[in-house]
Amino acid sequence: MQSYENSNEDRMFLDLNEYEFYYFMPNSESVNNDLGYFIKNKSIETYSYVTPTLYGEKNFFEFLNFSFAFFSDGKEYFIIKHYVDDFFQTNSKILRQKNFIVFYQDISLMIWKNSENSSLNPNNLLELELLSSKKLNKWVDVFFDSFSYPKHLQKYISQMVATQIENQVEFYIGYVDGKDVGCFCTYKNLPFYGFYGVGTRHRYRRKGYATMMMSNYMKSVIDHNPSANFCLQVQRGNGAEQLYKNLGFKNSFYQKRFDWDPSQNSPKLTI
Repeated sequence: MQSYENSNEDRMFLDLNEYEFYYFMPNSESVNNDLGYFIKNKSIETYSYVTPTLYGEKNFFEFLNFSFAFFSDGKEYFIIKHYVDDFFQTNSKILRQKNFIVFYQDISLMIWKNSENSSLNPNNLLELELLSSKKLNKWVDVFFDSFSYPKHLQKYISQMVATQIENQVEFYIGYVDGKDVGCFCTYKNLPFYGFYGVGTRHRYRRKGYATMMMSNYMKSVIDHNPSANFCLQVQRGNGAEQLYKNLGFKNSFYQKRFDWDPSQNSPKLTI
């Protein structure tokens, strides 16, 4: 199920944007080859994932063989991000046979292209601050207030963003009347600017601040780069997806996400 003039090239750039964004995680290993994108995180297992390329999808057993070898022959937890396309029915059957579990809602990979700029609604009520490395603790504080991350992960996330900011990831805070109301970060990998960690503090929700943050940022980018495109990922069917649609983002690709958890499966797997 695909839409919005998507292309194989778009899919490759979306995967690459996400892979390079997470590439900078501490205590992790990353591999990108013809079969897919592979990240093994040794601190937060839900950040361990694999995504097949088109070649990997057409050679799915080879992709799975490499995946399990990369994750210590199937002894470590990992997620597989599987595109919903012509190969899905066949490959989803293989995944079930290999004890993969669908572990949460489907994901929309969304794209905003410059023809949609009339959907933006910048608002001077909200001001954006691009943070320096010395102010990243502020971003982490707003991020943890916006999402339900366990507090014990705060040290790791702080280390992660400190590494990311040194590698072209930009971190922003949104202010209204001098109060920090929300956050997001972006990673630029042409032709896309990828949005990550878009959040609003709990006490400031349902006031339109996330829309303001993104509109203001996107308009500022377009003013300097009229051909700019943007991308993001969101769970299908929740309020955030509608927010992004209202900004002009279009559903371009869909993924189902499966996990393989050695605590729930036999320790060795024959493929």
